[in-house]
Amino acid sequence: MTNFAYGTGPYLRTTDLAIAFNNELEKVGSRGRLGIIVPWVYGEKQKRVMREEFSGHLKKYPDEILLDAQLGSFLKTIFYGDNNYQDALSQWINSFEGISLKTRDYLSGNLDLETFSGKKKKIAGKNIVVELNRSPRVSYKIAPSYLTSFGYIEEILKKSAGVAEIDVKKNLLRRGAETAKKAEAGHQIHCIAYPGTFSFNKNYQPRYKTEILVPPIAPPPLPNKKKIKKGIFVTITGIPGLERLYRQAKELGLKLYSNDTEAVPGSIRALPWIIPNKNIVFQFARSGWSSVWISMISGTPLVVPDFDSKDDPEIYFNNQAIEKLGIGIIYRGQPLKEILKQAEKIRKNSQILKNKILKRWGTLDGNKYCAKLFTEHFLKNFSK
Repeated sequence: MTNFAYGTGPYLRTTDLAIAFNNELEKVGSRGRLGIIVPWVYGEKQKRVMREEFSGHLKKYPDEILLDAQLGSFLKTIFYGDNNYQDALSQWINSFEGISLKTRDYLSGNLDLETFSGKKKKIAGKNIVVELNRSPRVSYKIAPSYLTSFGYIEEILKKSAGVAEIDVKKNLLRRGAETAKKAEAGHQIHCIAYPGTFSFNKNYQPRYKTEILVPPIAPPPLPNKKKIKKGIFVTITGIPGLERLYRQAKELGLKLYSNDTEAVPGSIRALPWIIPNKNIVFQFARSGWSSVWISMISGTPLVVPDFDSKDDPEIYFNNQAIEKLGIGIIYRGQPLKEILKQAEKIRKNSQILKNKILKRWGTLDGNKYCAKLFTEHFLKNFSK
């Protein structure tokens, strides 16, 4: 069973982790692969994105990933979506206990699931043997649970209450921190990625005895040698004021690439797989860690929008992190030529950080690293 936060990255990365967990189980050979239940939160768009992302896996294991629409509908009620962040935070705080109980009750019965090939499957909730999380917003408490994250939401919200630039009611942020703790405590292992929201700080202290610092928790991007014209990959939508950036890109002869051409006028449809291509001069994205890591590992510079005071406070601290580490540029309306001049420095800093990660862990693939930790612990303590 997977449990994740709102947005596209979390459900993709949690599914990656579950696949890696199954691969580790298969290596050990003591038991077969497990079905992977994914809450179906975002309808056909989520299904399309997952089908594109996991096309190779679905050919090999067509019925391994199972979508749960009912569970997805529960999560959607507490996710940050169409509401502004403050309203979404309030909704989450006030609904957390009720939704957690509702999901727990649902998961104790029979689940109606669907495969990507359209097959309907009924699974007994009692057969769920492990839970894999990425920054969860609800507490299932139905099986041994393992957490992954870029940082604790409790810590983000607690620190946010002391930041004037974050325009969210301070008392609400403090209450949110208390709610987040309920979702983040009690897991068998807490894996926190490096680099992450706070783990790069020299005085960083673990919050749990079960915490382990790990490499970036995402599959490393593969090289891309496709012949494309020079351009920018845009993985962000809904941010005003980007017309100038797009116009200047065109004036410099740069193409715009995006997986959402409706949101990026004049762009060429492409999947994020092309970001490592040498002709992608930079990726423009909100500073979610999936985007940060793909740029850092591939060497394609990252440019992120300035923080909106009413946005998720995570972005405020993520922007600080990438600036302090020197692995990204914050777009504050500066000329595109100025951004391109800084690109080489960003590449060098990213390489330095990659070397540091490789020296410490021997891999850039925190997904496999976590999966190995989790399967070893699970097989030793919970496998029958």
